Amino acid sequence: MIAASMVVAEDEFIPPEPEPGFYKALEKCGQKIGLECGESVVKAVLKDQDISKKCCVQLVHKMGRSCHEDLLWYLISQPKIGANATHIFIKGPQVYNSCVSKVGLEI
Repeated sequence: MIAASMVVAEDEFIPPEPEPGFYKALEKCGQKIGLECGESVVKAVLKDQDISKKCCVQLVHKMGRSCHEDLLWYLISQPKIGANATHIFIKGPQVYNSCVSKVGLEI
């Protein structure tokens, strides 16, 4: 699962789906953005790292806001990461909005 590999090691527990089909939809989201940019987005949200313009284009124009929000919910569901839920809820939209500003209307 691409999206899962962005945030958890292979030996870590992946919790049950919050609703049927959630992980399948998340997988499709991950495929839209690719592993490199997906990891960049996760690091931008969790570790306040910069995200490249290239990855911002992928986030805004390929993945989209809905998929980004699903990824944020997935991050919060992870036991080791979910404790930072407040940070994720604040930083996640900031990362997306920053990317929108960076790429403007570029496609």
